[in-house]
Amino acid sequence: MKLNRRIEHCASTEKLCQIRAEVRQACQQMHFCQEDINLITLAIDEACTNIIRYAYSGDESGRLIVSIFHNESDAIFHLQDFAKCISPSCLEVRKKNLTEPGGLGLQLIHQVMDQVQLLPPSSSIGNILELKKHLPLL
Repeated sequence: MKLNRRIEHCASTEKLCQIRAEVRQACQQMHFCQEDINLITLAIDEACTNIIRYAYSGDESGRLIVSIFHNESDAIFHLQDFAKCISPSCLEVRKKNLTEPGGLGLQLIHQVMDQVQLLPPSSSIGNILELKKHLPLL
């Protein structure tokens, strides 16, 4: 796997603009079309927002690392936090009434990305969310 980018920031919504710009640039280098770049960027932004909002409860002293890789077939995004470990069941999309608040971001992430999974962290602290999107055929 080839590492394209590693972005490390404090867990602040003010840093999301920089993360989105890095994701966009990496997606352009991997030859995604503009529509896919927009959707992937939105999905990554939503996942990062969820980490900031729910894993860190808005505590900006937390760290968020976004690593972007690719192999022959997939763009791979690792979103790593150092908050309390979560259960993989937190990533399951549940059927819900679309008029009720909450849960739509997770649905969007699952619709945009080809694979969404929680990886075991290298230490016993934190979470690594792995999002994969098939690379475009050239």
